[in-house]
Amino acid sequence: MRLRRHWRKTLPRPYVVTVQPPRLIFSDLITEAFSRVTGNVRALFDIALVPTVISVGLSLAGRLVSGERMEPLEAMAIKVFDFVPTAMFAVAWYRLVLLGPQSVSSTPGFGWTVRERGYLGQLLLIAAIPIILHALFWMLMPWPMEMPGSGQVPPDVERAMPVGFAFTVTAIIALRLSFGLVAPSVDLAWTPRLSWRYGKGNGPTILFALLLLMVIGVIVKALTTAILLTIALGLFGAPLSIGPWLLITLVAETVAYMSIAPLVTVQALIFRALTGWAPGGPLRQPPP
Repeated sequence: MRLRRHWRKTLPRPYVVTVQPPRLIFSDLITEAFSRVTGNVRALFDIALVPTVISVGLSLAGRLVSGERMEPLEAMAIKVFDFVPTAMFAVAWYRLVLLGPQSVSSTPGFGWTVRERGYLGQLLLIAAIPIILHALFWMLMPWPMEMPGSGQVPPDVERAMPVGFAFTVTAIIALRLSFGLVAPSVDLAWTPRLSWRYGKGNGPTILFALLLLMVIGVIVKALTTAILLTIALGLFGAPLSIGPWLLITLVAETVAYMSIAPLVTVQALIFRALTGWAPGGPLRQPPP
């Protein structure tokens, strides 16, 4: 009996083999993203054509309704509607990156499928709270903004600051989850929780890569718009008529889609690397 009890005590305990998530390398993601974009410039223009025209049409509608200078909430409303052409562009570009040019069967914008609807659904799941907080921030913040003097901070600004901080935190979380937007483009059901699980261990790399490319895209569009406005105002004077303004907006929106292509590419590369996605194959099990 003593020997039996001793033998039971010394039995090895069962163990579980934990599969470590793949390690993303920041420099490799950025390098491959720009390589994919520069290697598919013609396809990029084709895919961005109709979404660009729709985005310009939305900007034109905003100008006709609100005048030359829109308030922040009005500009934000236009941006929310602009998610539709963004979905057209992103879904087509995801498929090009993951499946090749032959997967883009028609010019985006001439059709609306379950893939684009799935993209919008996923986008609203991760971005609804930041959008609401952003709107609330501009409802509290006085407009036009004035530089504060040496006196006390205005009460409206004090109320808006915590909302602005909450918006920043939730926007960072949404960016961390955004690689899951790729799933509907390859006909996969998805949830933000899966994005969180698959991204475990790679959170900083995902954030820094996407944030860097997002900031680059914003700066490129802002610089392009500023340069074109300066030239147009020098040639035509202020205020700009609808013709020069429309030309500037068309070029700026074209540049905007060109500049977000690396960001969308990195989302596709992250999705493939973390999930192990391959055409017709099963996904890798996510970390617990």
